[in-house]
Amino acid sequence: MPEEKKVHPAVIMVVVLVVGVTLGYYFGNMQGVKKGVAMEQASVASAQAEVPADVVSEVNPFETTTANPFSETSVNPYEDVKVNPFE
Repeated sequence: MPEEKKVHPAVIMVVVLVVGVTLGYYFGNMQGVKKGVAMEQASVASAQAEVPADVVSEVNPFETTTANPFSETSVNPYEDVKVNPFE
């Protein structure tokens, strides 16, 4: 009769330990990511609620109508240009 090969209990313990650590890391990481995303969404929502609407209008650069820096000067660069060469 052939002898039965018995698996050493230490090998079984190592395999169970590796599988347990792997599954624990995977599921723990998933829960941590979900908690982190929820915390970040809550902090963004609270930060947006704290910003008043009038600050947004002050920061907007496109609302200013004085975009031309030379609008207040009376210098005409084309004043002395000869337009018609036949006159």
